[in-house]
Amino acid sequence: MQTAKGEEKFEAMRRLDRYYYTTGLYDSSVLFQKQMYALAKELKSDSIMYLLFRAIGNRYGTRTDYNFALENYFNALKYARTGRIKAGLYQNIAYIYGVTENTEVALSYLQKGDALGVPNPFFQNLLYGMVYNSLQKPDSALSYLKKCDENDTKDFDATVFAILPTQIGRAYELKSDTLLAKAYYEKAIAYCRKEKIASAQIRHGNVYCEFLLREGNYDEARQLALENLSVARNTGINEGISNVARILRKIYTKLGDKDSIIYYAKMQMDYKDSVSNQKRIAEFQNMTFAQQLKDIDEQSKIDEANERRRHNIQYASIALGIIVFICIFLLLSRSIIVNEKWIEFLGVLGLLIVFEFINLFIHPYISEATNDSPVFMLAILVIVAALLIPLHHRLEHWIKEKMVEKNRKIRLVAAKKIIEKLEK
Repeated sequence: MQTAKGEEKFEAMRRLDRYYYTTGLYDSSVLFQKQMYALAKELKSDSIMYLLFRAIGNRYGTRTDYNFALENYFNALKYARTGRIKAGLYQNIAYIYGVTENTEVALSYLQKGDALGVPNPFFQNLLYGMVYNSLQKPDSALSYLKKCDENDTKDFDATVFAILPTQIGRAYELKSDTLLAKAYYEKAIAYCRKEKIASAQIRHGNVYCEFLLREGNYDEARQLALENLSVARNTGINEGISNVARILRKIYTKLGDKDSIIYYAKMQMDYKDSVSNQKRIAEFQNMTFAQQLKDIDEQSKIDEANERRRHNIQYASIALGIIVFICIFLLLSRSIIVNEKWIEFLGVLGLLIVFEFINLFIHPYISEATNDSPVFMLAILVIVAALLIPLHHRLEHWIKEKMVEKNRKIRLVAAKKIIEKLEK
């Protein structure tokens, strides 16, 4: 019951976290994902750990921190227990390799997904289209991209779906069909405006501007680029500002406006430096986040070890209590004659339990004091054993004397009773 509630809580947190990282609220996502990690460690569920690492990878992917995204997708693979789950992760991995233009690697992961049975045909077809466009194979790209268009797209993420018209436009551009290419590029921009996805509008807008530049349509390219610059400034996307400034510099170079060329070249350089600084800060934060997850992991292991130790101490205490109770019962019993071998057996058993109890109790302290040195830890335990053995011998000798005396009294009483019966 407790596990079910924990899984429900995790799922609710995952949905909210997805909202955070898809809308650019990355700081909130980081805080949530740390809490999700701690909960996942408690639940000890492979499916939960898979969802967590995939979510972390998605956050890094949306921020274009592709190395960290891949690292977490590969971590998620360790917890993928079915072919379809692995195939879904292969899609995420293929996307990262695709946008970084590692097309051959991206293609290999898509094919791995096909072999396992992909859970999301839309995304698979879209990725194939991206890869084949990068490989300059527009016919192959279109064959896959048109399959995407035939699917119901209501349940897909807007940022993902925005890629589709741009990729179709790119395929038609590679086929030199500029009219259809222009129509699909415009469709992509209109979709981004409608869905209010700023980063996608800037990214796809820049692709369209490059197309307009190649077609010599400089005025339309400038108008769209200035719109993209306004969107980037309003949303504080420095990387977007730098990229749009680069486009505007190229446009004004074509138009021969020297003042504007200098202005946007300076803007590009300024924001490029700012983006580089942000990347360094982000990389530092990413490494810090990874270490924080490791700290949570280590603390979880410590808590588990302490819990196991506490239980073992309790078990040792119970066992020792049983041995002591048996010895006391045998000592005080007025009718049971006890063999010395039983005393020796119980004595050895009691000695082992006492030694184990002491070992469990002092282990964390000697581990810390000796810095986990096996030699010093062994030496301390040998000293403990050396102190226990003579105490054990003395106690066993005392118990034997008491038992012998008690057995003698029992036998005398029994003999007297027999004599009394015979005299009668």
